[in-house]
Amino acid sequence: MKTSTYRWSPADGWDHELIGREPGGAVSSTLVLCFCDPSVGDDARALAELASSAPGAVVVGCSTAGQISGDTVSDVAILATVIDFNRTRVTAEIVHIDGVQGSKKSGEMLADKLMAGEQDSPCAVLVLSDGLVVNGTDLVAGMSERLPPGVEVSGGLAGDGSRFNRTWVSLNGAIFTEAVVAVALWGESLIVGHGSAGGWQPFGPMRKITRSEASVLYELDGQAALSLYKAYLGEKAQELPASALLFPLRIVSPNGRHDLVRTVLSVDNDADSMQFAGDIPEGWSAQLMRTTVDRLVEGASAAALASRIDRDDGNDGDDGDTVALAVSCVGRRLVMGSRSEEEAEACVEALGDVLLAGFYAYGEISPIEGFASLHNQTMTLTTLTEGP
Repeated sequence: MKTSTYRWSPADGWDHELIGREPGGAVSSTLVLCFCDPSVGDDARALAELASSAPGAVVVGCSTAGQISGDTVSDVAILATVIDFNRTRVTAEIVHIDGVQGSKKSGEMLADKLMAGEQDSPCAVLVLSDGLVVNGTDLVAGMSERLPPGVEVSGGLAGDGSRFNRTWVSLNGAIFTEAVVAVALWGESLIVGHGSAGGWQPFGPMRKITRSEASVLYELDGQAALSLYKAYLGEKAQELPASALLFPLRIVSPNGRHDLVRTVLSVDNDADSMQFAGDIPEGWSAQLMRTTVDRLVEGASAAALASRIDRDDGNDGDDGDTVALAVSCVGRRLVMGSRSEEEAEACVEALGDVLLAGFYAYGEISPIEGFASLHNQTMTLTTLTEGP
C-alpha cells in the first residue's frame, strides 16, 4: 500500500495537485480520510473537488477539534490522507442517526448495510459519527451485534472544537449532519493493530450513580449531579460544557471489571443533569478525574506502542507504507494547550516509520481485548499495513 497527504485552506487551496485518477473498475482499493475544520461544512466544494479527482475511491471524513499529521497538531481547513491498497477492498455506507435514543438501531442498520450481499468478514471497520446527537456506547454495541464475530471496530465522534454546536460527517464529497459513516476493509493481506490509553488520575470521593437514563446523568448519591459537578468546578462552571473537558468522569462497574472514562457533551440546567458521550449506567460508581501534560504524553506513547505492527513476527509487510489513524479527545488538547504536539511526537517516536494522521474528537472508538467500546479522554490508534 502507498500513502500520501493533501492539505487545503481557503486562502491557498490545495497544497499540491490533486490525485487526478482516471475512473477505475468496480472494486475500490483507495480510501481517502478527510479531517476538517467545522467551517468546511458551510461550503463543501473543496471536498467535492477532492472526491471527483479520484473517481471510484471511498472518500470519508468529519468535522474535528483539530487535526494530527505526523508530529504536528493544527487547525488546517482540510487534512486528507490517501491510502492506496494493493490487495484490500474498500466499501462504505452511511445511515441517519434518529436521535440519541436511536443510536443502537443506527449501528445495527449500518452493520447490516455493510454486510449486505457479502460472504466474507471484513478485516476491520472504521466509523466516523456525528458527535452531538449520538450515544456512542449504543452505536458501537449495535454494530458489534450485527457484524460477524471477531470484526474489530474503531474510529471516533466528529468534533466542533470547544463549541459543541454542530458536527458532521462526509461521504464522497457530501456533508451530512445527524449521520454516521462506516468503512469496511476486506482482504486477507491487511494487518491491523490497535492501541488505546489515557493518562488521567481520579480524585475526590467515589459516588454511586443513583439515577441515570442511558447517557444522561441525573443523580450521584441521591444528589443532583450537575449541582455537585458545578461545586467542584467553581468559577469554571460558567464555561460549561467546555470546561467539563478538563474534569472527565471515571465510571466503574459494581464488580470492578469495567473502568471507563466519560466526557460531558451538554448540560441541562433546568433538569440539573448532564449528557455524556456514552452510557452512564445506574448502580455503577463515579469519580472525577484530572491530569497533567506529562501523564497525557505517557498515555499517548503507551497507545502507540500497543498499536505497533511488528514486521518480524511472521507477518512481514510488503515493503509498502504503514498508516496509523490517531483519534484523540478534545479534552486532551484543551489540557495540553500549546504542548499538544507532544502527544503526536510521542506517537511518532513509538511507531517509527509510520504515517500518523488523525483528529481530535468528542469520543474515541477502539477495541480493548477484542471488545469494541466508546472511550473518552484517550489517545486511540488504528494501525494499517498490508502483508503478503
